[in-house]
Amino acid sequence: MIPLDHIIEVALLVLAAYLGGCLIGYGAHLAVRAYKSRPQLAPAIAAREEKSSKTTKTAPAPATRSAARRLASAVEREDTEPVQAPASSQLRPPDLPAPRDGKADNLRAIKGIGPKTESALNDLGIYHYDQIAAWTGAHIDWLEGRIAVKGRIRREQWVEQAVLLATAIA
Repeated sequence: MIPLDHIIEVALLVLAAYLGGCLIGYGAHLAVRAYKSRPQLAPAIAAREEKSSKTTKTAPAPATRSAARRLASAVEREDTEPVQAPASSQLRPPDLPAPRDGKADNLRAIKGIGPKTESALNDLGIYHYDQIAAWTGAHIDWLEGRIAVKGRIRREQWVEQAVLLATAIA
């Protein structure tokens, strides 16, 4: 008969292997999901390269470009891509490239906006109370799909609070 100590040891090793596999699988799942959600620039890049090669008649770029050059050309092409019309029920709110006068408003003064949400809004180009005060229902729907605040914008009345804060500053 097998001693109880060996059975317990084998059971613990199997459990550790199972938990390790779960962690690795979850990490792989997150990586695949992040990879799939990144913007797809390949068709636009290929079309732009084809168009530029026809108009300028220059030699094609070498196959081994540095990462910085690939990124710069991707950003340049992304800026020149035609913008598709948004869905009628969702519309991106107006954004700014940087805060006005180099100083953003403290969006955390709005109840329900914490440091992470403020950072996410800043990443989307939203820095000032008057930007939030101008949001419509379509803007809110779009935002709820981009940042983890499902239902909180309306429930916590961010727009109304922003109106009050914007008028207090002005």
